[in-house]
Amino acid sequence: MTRDPAFASPERALVFETIGPVEKFIAAAAALGFEWLTEDYVGAEPDPVSGGPSLDAAPTNDMSRLYLTMPTEAGMRKLLAMWGRYERDLKPAEGEEVWWKVFGYLAKIRVWNATDRIEPATQRFIQRRLAQNPQGPVRLEIDLWFRHDEALRKSARASLESILAAVGGKILDFVTIEEIRYQVALIEVPADGASQIQERVGSVSNADAVMAIRPQSMFTAEPGGRLPVDGPELEIAPPQVLRPAVAAILDGYPMQNHNLLADRVEVVEVDVKGTEVPVARRFHGTAIASLILHGDLPTGEEALSRGLKAVPVLAAPQHLNDERTQEDLLPIGIIHRAVLALKQGVNGQEPAGPDVLIINHSLCDAETPYIRRPTAWARLLDMLSHKFGVLFVVSAGNIQTEFLSGFTDDAAFKAANPVSRQIALLRAVEASKGHRSLLSPGEAMNVITVGAIHADNAEDSEHDHIDPFSLEVTNLASAIGPGINRSLKPDIVESGGRQFAGSADRLDGHRVWPDETGHSGLEAACPDPISGSISKTIRSTGTSNAAALVTRSGVKIIDALEDVLTADGSSLRNFKRAHLATKALLVHGAEWGSAGTLLDAAYPPPGSNSTRRRRGTITKFLGYGRPSIDRVISGAANRITLLADDQILPEHLHEYRVPIPVSMIKSREVRRITMTLTWSPPIHPTSIAYRGAMLDIVDAQGQRKFWKGVKNTLQPHPDDTRRGTTCHFVLEGSNRTPFSDQNGLFIGVQARSLNKDFEPAQIPYALAITLEVGANVQEDIYTSVSQAIRPRPRVTP
Repeated sequence: MTRDPAFASPERALVFETIGPVEKFIAAAAALGFEWLTEDYVGAEPDPVSGGPSLDAAPTNDMSRLYLTMPTEAGMRKLLAMWGRYERDLKPAEGEEVWWKVFGYLAKIRVWNATDRIEPATQRFIQRRLAQNPQGPVRLEIDLWFRHDEALRKSARASLESILAAVGGKILDFVTIEEIRYQVALIEVPADGASQIQERVGSVSNADAVMAIRPQSMFTAEPGGRLPVDGPELEIAPPQVLRPAVAAILDGYPMQNHNLLADRVEVVEVDVKGTEVPVARRFHGTAIASLILHGDLPTGEEALSRGLKAVPVLAAPQHLNDERTQEDLLPIGIIHRAVLALKQGVNGQEPAGPDVLIINHSLCDAETPYIRRPTAWARLLDMLSHKFGVLFVVSAGNIQTEFLSGFTDDAAFKAANPVSRQIALLRAVEASKGHRSLLSPGEAMNVITVGAIHADNAEDSEHDHIDPFSLEVTNLASAIGPGINRSLKPDIVESGGRQFAGSADRLDGHRVWPDETGHSGLEAACPDPISGSISKTIRSTGTSNAAALVTRSGVKIIDALEDVLTADGSSLRNFKRAHLATKALLVHGAEWGSAGTLLDAAYPPPGSNSTRRRRGTITKFLGYGRPSIDRVISGAANRITLLADDQILPEHLHEYRVPIPVSMIKSREVRRITMTLTWSPPIHPTSIAYRGAMLDIVDAQGQRKFWKGVKNTLQPHPDDTRRGTTCHFVLEGSNRTPFSDQNGLFIGVQARSLNKDFEPAQIPYALAITLEVGANVQEDIYTSVSQAIRPRPRVTP
């Protein structure tokens, strides 16, 4: 049986509900020629309370539902007829025996219907909108079944327009992006039409052309009650001649004439114009630009030596008091056009950011947490990253939801010993993890997703608020992983500002929530709505800030890479995998540190037999940990970091040999080996595997046993690292067992195809390796290794 890609007819969409691991069903069905079985999928069922993914559920390879589209209607009817006979325990007809084996993996086969199109989150969204304005229209996004044939896509749009017209609705925006199989309409329907969709009845809910109906994607940033910091006028030295910008922000319109930003930020207007955003309301983009260029201001860090590109994607409607994605446009289209303007050029113009390697994306869809399937926003970033060779730094998202504290009442909470309260809150946050899933597009794989930790440089002041933590653990609002197919997310964490604990007694118990008051947080530039000052600052918290600091670190890494390349007679522009090297080095210095030790002691379940589960939980909060950039970009006599990059074909192995310092042989001194591999696979936007290929770091036997004398430190479990696009290991030991291979340490990069469409594709990657010995060792390993090594991969099939 073959598949014509032009056929994705909704009338022939079937839902398969499997029993047990879906791979067994897929393998059995593939034997019958169903190579297109994984055209799309639905993973583990959501948490019944939050609607988010159940983080304690079985891994997503035990999926419950998936669908396929039959090549012909006759084929669909024949398949349903066979299934009906199977359900009645009838024997198969001649030639049908193999189908009965496949059916043994299924609980049900049914036609795609309104239950699949309209999920509970959409129903709740419509309910909220109608509660706010019972007679007002409601805006939703409609995913059409993607058609490879343009004529079929036009026909589907015309069909949708006709259906909407009949109920008094209309299309406000329509975007098609073929690379991610995205054909989506932003629609507006009157209140009665919205009510029908909520109840899963009516012509829109049952339109054959419609695959899914979702809430309108929207990012909003509110300044809240915070006011500019009351301090002296900032005296900022004018920038020197700046190097070309290698970073850009997709965010709000920055306040270009602010003392901290003047002559440092170049705005590229695409969808959002300056006339749409009053200067007094340019909070979010101004803060992000400031944090990237200057860091958290109280630290007194030196400004970056580069300029910054900014493509505004947030407007500030006059009837509202926030910055948000434009109400009449699909955010996916806005982001897509912004990146094209930077890297490819739009409307016949030259690319506005040809040297941009890192794009700060401190935006997320508040209405779309990651549940089961990769969201379109995540698929877009993954595709653009692979296509243009850029690294997106993405905020994990902020969850403001209240959660049970474990205390009997508010009086007991406030009277508790600070240490006891901290431990109780850590456990309460862990217990609420099912309500804290990543916000789209934080689950994307080719990006680096950043969570926020409870840290800043603000001075303590007298106030009545509860500071929940005395150490750098995840703050109260930071969203947590895992990501697609339970991949490790967030990748890293960084300072997001200290968030206080708001609290109150509720009917179901005592609850706590993250509270931002302006007394703490990261300090950055801001507009002054009162006097119009161009030097005011403000404190804020959240994952947006943490992502901005990581982008700043990324620029520092790129600066260091450029210095090395220039010394070798090359250039940054010719370094085609610079974005991957930057990602690898951002992760390379990350570790859990004391926070990991504390959480390992505080999180359930206790005992040495539950180490794997505890580490899995910690990973959802901290990822690989907080990066230490200085360890990566600066050498030391007892430490050397090596960097390699290449591209590899699936089912191949690249072999690297690293000279062994004498001090690491037959020594009882502490030795540490850190390895970080990151790659950028093409993505199949609707397959279960999603990634086109998997890479791994292996030893000479193709395994992860590595070398005697070193062992894993407190870090994510190796199995958690294999599901994404980054592998990171820290191996440490002081045993006397020698490294016996005189040819040097064997470090292999192995590739495996996960999708037949990409078997001939070269997969770009970057590999960072650090060798380190105790500070009291006499050998200068930096000099001895750097003189000996000339990395040259040998490729073996």
